[in-house]
Amino acid sequence: MVHGSMKRNRRGSIAPGLLLTAASAAWVTPAACMAQAVTTETPSAVYDVEVYGQADYDWTIRPLDDDEVELEAFKGKVLFINLWASWCTPCIREMETIEGLKDRLADTDVEFLIVAAEGERPVRRHLRRYAYDLPIYLEVDRMPVAFGLRGLPTSWVVDRDGRILLLRHGEAIWDTDEVEAFIRVVARTR
Repeated sequence: MVHGSMKRNRRGSIAPGLLLTAASAAWVTPAACMAQAVTTETPSAVYDVEVYGQADYDWTIRPLDDDEVELEAFKGKVLFINLWASWCTPCIREMETIEGLKDRLADTDVEFLIVAAEGERPVRRHLRRYAYDLPIYLEVDRMPVAFGLRGLPTSWVVDRDGRILLLRHGEAIWDTDEVEAFIRVVARTR
């Protein structure tokens, strides 16, 4: 579905209602990101969007320098989850924009979980070369099927009730006004 009324930035954009990546150069309408959630200030607008499913909190991840944690520990919080790997070029290209989104949302309680789908050694080697200001985790167990993982990179926004409101397979530009506004609406909804 093409929308001529939205402006594209020079890098491409991901926006509620519209997705554009440099690789695809085509507009796609994700059901979970309807523009309604961005154009209104009422948090109830979030619930006008299609839900991709319910998050399965039975997943173990580990911060690089800490002990394992169950996703259950984040239940009741708004989550931005990204699954990536150091060998995945699209993953690396979008990482800077995820960092930008995290910076834009610093005044919210949104939790960013940037989870590497590979071993610790290649992740540490990658992070010596690229210094991200992101909470990097390692995948201890495979991600539950409920998340609908098909490949890397994949990103999700999960609301406080565990509903997956955004599911993005593939690279995206995350630090846009539209994405920030969408996640702020989700974060304000209790």
